[in-house]
Amino acid sequence: MDDASLRSASPPMGGPAPLFAQVRDALRAEILGGGLMPGDRLPSESALIARFGVSRITVRQALAELQSDGLVQTVNGKGSYVTRPGRGEGRGPLVGVLEAMRRRGHRARGRLLSHRTVRSTRTVARELDLPVGEPVGAVTVLRYRDEVPFVVGTTWCAPALAERLAREDLAVQDVASAIEAGLGLRSASTKVRVSAGLADARLAARLDYAAGAAILTIRTTTTGWDDRPIAYSETHCRADMMDYRVTLRA
Repeated sequence: MDDASLRSASPPMGGPAPLFAQVRDALRAEILGGGLMPGDRLPSESALIARFGVSRITVRQALAELQSDGLVQTVNGKGSYVTRPGRGEGRGPLVGVLEAMRRRGHRARGRLLSHRTVRSTRTVARELDLPVGEPVGAVTVLRYRDEVPFVVGTTWCAPALAERLAREDLAVQDVASAIEAGLGLRSASTKVRVSAGLADARLAARLDYAAGAAILTIRTTTTGWDDRPIAYSETHCRADMMDYRVTLRA
């Protein structure tokens, strides 16, 4: 891609985007699309200058923006690397259920219950910004604390993404960690809603719990750096075994 092609890729209204922004967006698309994976080294500044037909200062400004977004980390004398989940600014604010239980001293594992393609409901379509009825992938995982089932959750996302997610080791990884670490999709933000309810017969059977007992439901929508939803999850937790803790820092 040369300088001319960069300009032609910009929106026709309002004039072309600055060259550094075009370089930044091209590299961001490669990272978010999986062309560059966590830990990969980006091409050198000289290679990027030749590829995009821009100046060194333009390349450095683009890399600085990507680093500010938490997508890359620059190491003096070595180059720039796609950041791994848990480093930089890109990781969302949540700790997964399995990780949280292990931190509290419990044995925790997951089990994949199902992976299927379904038609999106009104709620799923709204959260993923899709038409109602659009096919989506659904991955359902049951989690155990000290060998007692206590959380069951379903994650909806693009069918191809769900297929890749179902192949991850969800016995040891939380879904959010698998999406970032295994699939290389970085989250920019996570919207969380928590509500209380009662277990119906089906949910009670899955969780070895009494029908009508208290349930904590956590709904999360994860958005990427391109401002597009990555995944929507509904997680149902036994209220006698799970609480929800958040630490806010100024």
